[in-house]
Amino acid sequence: MKNIILTMLTTLVVAGCGGSSGDDSGSANAIPGSGSGDVPVSVDISKPPTEVPEIPDDGDQLQACVAIQTVTLTNLAGEIVEWTTRSMNGEAKSSEQCIPEGAEIPVYDDGTPKFIVVDLHDVTGVDLVGLISEQLVPVGEYVSMALSLAKGDYDFPIDMPIQVPYSYVGSWIDNKVIDDDLTFEGLNINIDAPESFVMTFDFRSMFELVENAYKFKQEAFNLLSETLSGSIFGDIDTSSCPSVDNAYVYLYESNDEQEKYGDLGSDEYTPTMTAKVTKDNSYSMPYVPAGDYDVVLVCDGLLDLPDQIDLDIDLDGDAPKHTNQKLDSGEDKFLPL
Repeated sequence: MKNIILTMLTTLVVAGCGGSSGDDSGSANAIPGSGSGDVPVSVDISKPPTEVPEIPDDGDQLQACVAIQTVTLTNLAGEIVEWTTRSMNGEAKSSEQCIPEGAEIPVYDDGTPKFIVVDLHDVTGVDLVGLISEQLVPVGEYVSMALSLAKGDYDFPIDMPIQVPYSYVGSWIDNKVIDDDLTFEGLNINIDAPESFVMTFDFRSMFELVENAYKFKQEAFNLLSETLSGSIFGDIDTSSCPSVDNAYVYLYESNDEQEKYGDLGSDEYTPTMTAKVTKDNSYSMPYVPAGDYDVVLVCDGLLDLPDQIDLDIDLDGDAPKHTNQKLDSGEDKFLPL
């Protein structure tokens, strides 16, 4: 699959000095390190190297709609910089397929939408350029970034026999709410120079169903510096699997003790990233944080379900693999399987 990079939070800040601009239209609630200067930061969203989960031929299009109402950064002292949709670029578009027919996104008194809804299963179908732009982030060390999702259901002009939450997985008719915020903890980002970050996620493992509502699985998301990442790619020997139609490549953090690999539903040793083997018998994993990894070919990976442990998935045994592979920043590592 061709990898497409779309700007999600483009130019979070602009170069300058000093603190807040003084307006309250979505500017920071707190100013960490006020007076120490500001630096430009960008955050991009990467189209994952994994296909959207398959749905029945007669089913509605599967959607994973997230209604983003605020973006926050938190520093070591617990001070928070927060932006609402009033800070977001007016040209940013919501994914129209997420908004039920006859309903509208609620607005503030000044007409500003209270959230921007994005279908994570169709990031190429929405213009995310300039979602947040020309906002100030003070120099400092930040430990977390969060996208807060709007809670509630769409209002319809007439009584409807269905409820459609702002954030959901499924379709308008058959859906389950996403009852969670997307939070990147333990970042330890020292923002003191122009920086660009990439947000990556894995379609197949980014949600788990808990008591009839979806929660984000943090292992499926990553926020990393472009300068501290590399890529892994390779060709697949057609003799490695009876058929590569169902094959995936799983990426694991190397374990010093022994080779331990879990599936998407495991409580531990879950894959950091998965990539579908393409029709030309290859795979690609862009934007992988620098580190030590094991790469495993899973011939029956299509059968791996994120909500349960699949004992029939062959992850150990004689599966082709590379172990203890060191990936350096900026490296494009070729690992055939």
